[in-house]
Amino acid sequence: MRRLWSVRTRITLWYAALILAICAAALLSLAALAGYAQTAHAQRTLESAAAVIQGELADGELEIDADIDDVPNVYAALFEADGTLIYGRKRVTLPLSAGGVRRAQGEGHGWYVLDTRIALKEGETVWLRTMMTAGLPLDAAHAALGYGLWLLPALAAVALGGGAFLTARALRPVGEMTRVAQRIAQGGSLSDRAALSRYAQGRDELHALAAALLGMLERLDAAFARERQFTSDAAHELRTPLSAMRAQGEYALSRTQAQEKDEAIARMLEKNEEMRALVDQLLLIARLDAGQMPMEDDVALAPLLSSVAQDMEPVALERGVSVETALTDVHVRGNRAMLTRAAVNLLDNAIRYGREGGHVLITLARDAQGASICVQDDGVGMTTEALSHAFERFWRGDSARGTSGTGIGLSIVAAAARAHGGSVQASSAPGEGSRFTIRLPEEILRES
Repeated sequence: MRRLWSVRTRITLWYAALILAICAAALLSLAALAGYAQTAHAQRTLESAAAVIQGELADGELEIDADIDDVPNVYAALFEADGTLIYGRKRVTLPLSAGGVRRAQGEGHGWYVLDTRIALKEGETVWLRTMMTAGLPLDAAHAALGYGLWLLPALAAVALGGGAFLTARALRPVGEMTRVAQRIAQGGSLSDRAALSRYAQGRDELHALAAALLGMLERLDAAFARERQFTSDAAHELRTPLSAMRAQGEYALSRTQAQEKDEAIARMLEKNEEMRALVDQLLLIARLDAGQMPMEDDVALAPLLSSVAQDMEPVALERGVSVETALTDVHVRGNRAMLTRAAVNLLDNAIRYGREGGHVLITLARDAQGASICVQDDGVGMTTEALSHAFERFWRGDSARGTSGTGIGLSIVAAAARAHGGSVQASSAPGEGSRFTIRLPEEILRES
């Protein structure tokens, strides 16, 4: 069933109801406590008065004189055993009965009454009745209760107004979050999130929610910006080989000699191969980002890295680069193909930008935090600025402009590391080579 009232209205009503319930309970408790206190006071007073009056009876003989009325604020009367009045005024119509203080009405107001049985000589008994009027404290309490009941509507109005004000202030971040989300959902810009900044600084739950929503929108905006840049870069990278293929096709059509046509077609096929490699890597990145790669392989990293080094040996020999390995036996749970691609990209990068006649070192180690795969070369190195862009898609430093490649090899390495719960770091300096390290967490390691 759909709720007809907003959260703010429901909180206000609950708040007002709670305030009224507290006020009513306080008034009733005040009246009850006042009545109990007055009854206890009357009990002590009348018992003391009865004891004093009994002292006026000499040796169990009934002697009545004016002293019986000397107890302040207390009225006394004596009755025979059958209830016949002996002395004093009857004042109230209430059967004689031993026990505690009782309430009664008489002569236009309330009384506290205490009856005491007194034994005289020769087995005779009389009743002593002591009485005092119901005092002002109880009457004041009853009056306060009456006034309080009349004031309850005013208290209700104050509680409703105060509750509405307090809930409006407390829920203001929620209202602003709702408005921002609605504007964005209706086609607005993610930059509208700036309105939440003022509510993201507090420490309570609603301000924490505003901070979390603001952070989420900032990450979404950054992700969309990366995707827009990725699309633009991919289109740019694909445009170059497509333009070259078109030029070679036009050249082939304009030639009459078969040899020239074959050479143009061969160059077209080379460009086509470049495009295929780029598309394959783009698809791999898309699968990595979507989390579509299974992570259930038991991968022995040492044999994997040794195999990659052997496969890349012909490429290394072309540049006179020697590849060395120092590997520890480490097993992980992950995706074999993904880890192989990351190792190939790191080694290819090291050979491509390494010094001719130099060497590349691949190490695999394990420590308390997990495992690390490190590929280090002694090549041209990178500047600090170039190092900050190393893992961005399609970014290529000045030293890479004259080499072949797609510019997304290291971004695939970073994506593979993240997919395994790890990370990748790079350190480099111009002329001192580069060092790339993949860190894999302890959680995915398995016993050999």
